[in-house]
Amino acid sequence: MIRGLYTSASGMLALQNRQESLANNLANINTPGFKQDVGVMRAFPEQLLSRMNDHEGLDVPGVPTMPGQPAIIGRLHTGVYMSEALPNFAQGDIEETRNPYDIALMDNIQPDQNGNERRLFYSVARIEQANLAQPAQQEDIRYTRNGNWSVNSDGYLVTAEGYYVLDSSNQAIRINDPALGANGTNVGQNLKITERGELMQVTIDPITKAEQYTALPTHARLGLAVVTDPLKLVREGTNVFRFEGDIAVEGIDLAEANDLAAIAAGTYTTPMVEGRFGTQQGWRERSNVDPAQTMTSMMSVLRAYEANQRVITTIDGTLDKAANEIGRVNG
Repeated sequence: MIRGLYTSASGMLALQNRQESLANNLANINTPGFKQDVGVMRAFPEQLLSRMNDHEGLDVPGVPTMPGQPAIIGRLHTGVYMSEALPNFAQGDIEETRNPYDIALMDNIQPDQNGNERRLFYSVARIEQANLAQPAQQEDIRYTRNGNWSVNSDGYLVTAEGYYVLDSSNQAIRINDPALGANGTNVGQNLKITERGELMQVTIDPITKAEQYTALPTHARLGLAVVTDPLKLVREGTNVFRFEGDIAVEGIDLAEANDLAAIAAGTYTTPMVEGRFGTQQGWRERSNVDPAQTMTSMMSVLRAYEANQRVITTIDGTLDKAANEIGRVNG
């Protein structure tokens, strides 16, 4: 009977952790690029119970019996616990914002031959002001799907959490810099990020009014990374992930030779991407949390929590009778 208290208590603790995870998912329903956590429940080891000084009983399926051994009662489940919360990296819905600094990452990478479901991420980092001219160190780089960016007072692309957005050379991307624009002008709103992730400046031909694209001299491409095993990513609480493991993060270079030649000639046009990925400017990826499913799960967790409470109340009442009423002499 005492075991039942521990079993129910462990269930309540696991359900409490599960409810906190669901509440965090629901709180981030409007966070761009947020990936919901999925709680993983595991059971404590089972115990095989048998009678003392009794060799007669029913056979338990899957449990071999030997002549002369105590009669088997059955298996005792000793409770569950929430071992971890794993992020679900499925892509969220894409919404249009018309903000040139909102970039949605369109993920179309298939699992590899080992079944690893590779995923694409933006590379970001926290960099000291004095080190902005240097590439970010590998241990400082974090990964995110949040493409909701802005330009800080120094002209750098940053995330809402203050991380610098990196290019393919792991350097912070500076947009509003006179050195980047033609004739000493800032790029600013004329920034173009193509479907392949190239960073370009848009100029308008004064005669034909046609758009012309020229590559930024110091930043060729967004720092996109493919993570071969996303389950090695550890959430850091600010919508970014830290990679723990061997070298499994690769830079992606999908620009073909003819694209590079067109960039050099200033005649680059934005092609439709077929295959692995695409970036879409003026759009952003929403959270992949399903509010209806999350609310349903929270109600189910609440009902299970209440059931464990009733079990503990019942056991407590039974123990009270056993301790205070059984064997009492009425007089």
